[in-house]
Amino acid sequence: MMVQGQHLSVYLAVSLDGFIATQEGNVDWLHHIQGDGDNGYEQYYSGVDAMIMGRNTYETIIGFDVPFPYSGKDCYVYTNTRYGADENVAFINGTIEDLISSLSTRSYTKCWIAGGGLLISELINNKYIKELIVTIAPVILGSGIPLLTGIKDFQSLNLVKTTRYGQFVELHYDFK
Repeated sequence: MMVQGQHLSVYLAVSLDGFIATQEGNVDWLHHIQGDGDNGYEQYYSGVDAMIMGRNTYETIIGFDVPFPYSGKDCYVYTNTRYGADENVAFINGTIEDLISSLSTRSYTKCWIAGGGLLISELINNKYIKELIVTIAPVILGSGIPLLTGIKDFQSLNLVKTTRYGQFVELHYDFK
């Protein structure tokens, strides 16, 4: 099922062993790898209307000692523990269908699902994700927060393209 007129897209980096962060939510390991410019980030970000993320991802981002990086976009956090809004985001509560229903009332053409793994997995399980863009980092973490967890059914994807950014390799897939 697709949200009418909207394109839900996952875009993130992952270790070679499938983790998006350490167990503590740390992604500093990404900064120790030689890339190429911004590794395609600005091109992707410029085509996004809105950001959607889980609460843990949001709390990790606001824990960084930098200004909120997505202030130019509408940002939403899918959570059942925070309500209303703060200076950066609006909190969306309820089921995954409530999240999708809330997004469908807006005229977004492309929404970036920026994490975390549980939210991404739930959206994939319910067939809401249109594309998955994963940048593989040449590191093995051994443990951490997995990209996907609890996927229920076999799903086949279509490889759209690969791009190399220094030591990173971006894999761009569409869901069939």
